[in-house]
Amino acid sequence: MSRLCTDAAQRCLFYNDCVQAHLLGLDPRCPCFEACAADETTIVITFGEAAAYLDGMPVHLRCGERLRVPAACPLRLVAADQADVLLLRSPVIEAAVA
Repeated sequence: MSRLCTDAAQRCLFYNDCVQAHLLGLDPRCPCFEACAADETTIVITFGEAAAYLDGMPVHLRCGERLRVPAACPLRLVAADQADVLLLRSPVIEAAVA
């Protein structure tokens, strides 16, 4: 399943249960994306640069770099210019009870 979401600051290019692809930096007046996933998430910058703020602490990421975001950690991504970002969720798999 995929869907296209658009607003002034970013565009969601693809979304399913485990993967999201976003284009950031479309509007320099509001160049951010915010989320707080229940699952652990890995951010991968596939084009450009972005700053990731985890609980307010900045981490600068360049193309090809990745960052692990703990579950339930508030995340804010800011890109001064256009940047492509993948968010890879790692849902917790519950053990089957016999």
